[in-house]
Amino acid sequence: MPGLKTKTSYHHGDLKEALLSAAEDILTEKGVQGLTLRACARRAGVSHAAPKHHFADVSELLSEVSVRSFDRLTVALEAVREEGGADPAERLVRVAHVYVGFARQFPDHFRLMFRRDAMSPDNETVQQAAGRTFAEMANSIAAQRSEPEVTPETLEERIGERDFQNDILMAWSQIHGYAQLLLEGQFDGFAETEGLDAFVERTIAETGTRLSHLLRTG
Repeated sequence: MPGLKTKTSYHHGDLKEALLSAAEDILTEKGVQGLTLRACARRAGVSHAAPKHHFADVSELLSEVSVRSFDRLTVALEAVREEGGADPAERLVRVAHVYVGFARQFPDHFRLMFRRDAMSPDNETVQQAAGRTFAEMANSIAAQRSEPEVTPETLEERIGERDFQNDILMAWSQIHGYAQLLLEGQFDGFAETEGLDAFVERTIAETGTRLSHLLRTG
């Protein structure tokens, strides 16, 4: 899973990049509640007014951070597709591992990506980034159905197909719900005997395989 850049001090050049890098560091360390324009300015070593050159308010900054997070997840999901493999169940399990692994590696980024209240609700850049991620998720479902690949351009049309839409909702709810429950510590009791990492590895494989069977057999 691609990591985050850690250099946040600003000396010259790209102020916007320095602020976004600072924002990602602060999000990792303190969560959304600690992420303000002033905090990013301090971390980047610029005046508190400097962020206004690029971000009207903190929701615009959070939107940009969210875009970067969606893009990072999309790259990881694309790698699963590009590596191919004939077994649709194995592909779905690998997609689930990537999705859950991203949530574990970047928990506050993951939470932010789905918090519409924290970002500009009509931000087209966020919507496009989310669409690219969702298209990759939909691709893994299309593979279960032996159907053509989904692209961001065909996503809206494809999810208009009721049966395909239902399959996507079932699979996404399972994988995203698993990730969310894991982040909130709801699986800790289940994992006491084997340890959390082993529990996650086993249960994603088992539930992903069962989910694939359901999607392929109806």
